[in-house]
Amino acid sequence: MAEHVAAAFTHVGLQADLIDVAAPAASSVNPMYAAAVIAGSVHLGSHQDAVRDFVKRNVDWLNSCPAAFLSVSLAAALDDEASRAECRDAAQKFLDDTGFAPGIVLPVAGALPYTQYDWFKRFAVKMMVKRHGGNTDTTRDFEYTDWAALAQFAVEFVRATNLDAGH
Repeated sequence: MAEHVAAAFTHVGLQADLIDVAAPAASSVNPMYAAAVIAGSVHLGSHQDAVRDFVKRNVDWLNSCPAAFLSVSLAAALDDEASRAECRDAAQKFLDDTGFAPGIVLPVAGALPYTQYDWFKRFAVKMMVKRHGGNTDTTRDFEYTDWAALAQFAVEFVRATNLDAGH
């Protein structure tokens, strides 16, 4: 997803740096950016520790520039109030825990990569997905991301933040 958003930024003439917050180099990121988009996926109701830790370390500069938070989860693929509440709650928990105050918080539907899970996680996820009426064929993976909407978000983010190719 980060690559897709970065490509959309590049398409409109901006430079975009991708930072893997789990990599050691992320600890030396300097606040030199005109804007930031943080993306993190939800697992068992919480975002990844590496994303949370990165945002906590950099919250001052993240809050001083235009920023967005993409909260990636399977619940975002479901169209019921309980799932929407689950998305909002997970994102709010992250924001409360980190002190991050982005101008945009966007739930994004992710993927269901059954074939990449060990047997226990595959079974647990299948049971959770089954309760919501989702795809339970564990012999294949499912992609729920609306890539066109994600690219449109990037374009709208650039417009809303008044970024241009000079930044």
